[in-house]
Amino acid sequence: MDKEKIMERALALARRGAGRVSPNPMVGAVIFKGATIISEGYHHYFGGDHAELDALKKAGKRAEGASMAVNLEPCSHSGKTPPCVESIVRYGIKEVLAGGRDPNPLVAGKGFAYLRRHGVRVQSGIMKEACAFLNRAFISVHSRKRPWVVLKEGLSLDGRIASYTGNSKWITNPKARLFAHRLRYESDMVMAGAGTFRKDRPSLLPYLIKAARHPLGYPARCVVSKSGLFKTCGKLVDSESPFFIAHIAVKRPASAENSKSGHERIYSKNLNNLLEFFAEKGYNQILIEGGGGLAGSLFDAGLVDEIYFIYAPIVIGGKNAVAAVAGRGQELVKNAVVFSENRIFALDDNFVFHGIRTTGKRKKGTS
Repeated sequence: MDKEKIMERALALARRGAGRVSPNPMVGAVIFKGATIISEGYHHYFGGDHAELDALKKAGKRAEGASMAVNLEPCSHSGKTPPCVESIVRYGIKEVLAGGRDPNPLVAGKGFAYLRRHGVRVQSGIMKEACAFLNRAFISVHSRKRPWVVLKEGLSLDGRIASYTGNSKWITNPKARLFAHRLRYESDMVMAGAGTFRKDRPSLLPYLIKAARHPLGYPARCVVSKSGLFKTCGKLVDSESPFFIAHIAVKRPASAENSKSGHERIYSKNLNNLLEFFAEKGYNQILIEGGGGLAGSLFDAGLVDEIYFIYAPIVIGGKNAVAAVAGRGQELVKNAVVFSENRIFALDDNFVFHGIRTTGKRKKGTS
């Protein structure tokens, strides 16, 4: 069977775990002999069977002498489940095709080494880029020690997220708002600035998504305040997920204090320090949902990794209307933040620009 085709199937299976497996990676596995697929599996939820064991249990004795395609190196350590490499050897798999090495220091090549020691052929790097892209948030936490940051904005054609009076409901259409809730569901935390909370009192929960909930509950939520004066409200705290208030630029190390009102206050010297703190707590991906001040601060600090800008076919106008991205900004256009791997798609009469930040600069001649 074509190696890339079988890996594409493993990736498709892995995506089914989106929003349910974090802080673990999304993994899919396919067991096959020649051109015949014997069984398939994926990591359904955090704490459940890993993809490899899911597929092996379905295959049973038919797994002996077969090959397995998996988008990430099988684990070699015990956690909530036994090491996958031991199950692979025990079931008699003869060959493993993998997308890439697991960046988790507990694995990081040890899984491949175990398999080879026990006579299993290993080929890694099949569709390496696609496999790494799927688990970019998981990789970010282990390689950069901070979560993957996704910025979502609903804005007008002239880049405004509210009028000069602060009115913002609704700029985007219902289908776009449902899409935004899907992004919430697939993230570990939803974060917004204090101004957004004061004005809109959003729940930041993916309540429009009818899919089965993450076993650990809905995504955590965090409000970022620079004044240290933010006060919470019952709608935010008395719900089904953790709630944090983060105070930035205070003279104390990153730490958390429990509150009697059901939230945690975090004190951090800057946004990067805050993100590192959340990475240590197991938050792989953070979705930013406003406002312009927080978005601008994250851009200024070089901390935005991915964007979904959802445009409505309207022009709000006004020099005092609220911009999607504030902050200090760039003095020179040539130093502007560049996005690549871009795609544009429609949500009824709205359209979405989706891009990944690149570390390079704009190509010469770009207008």
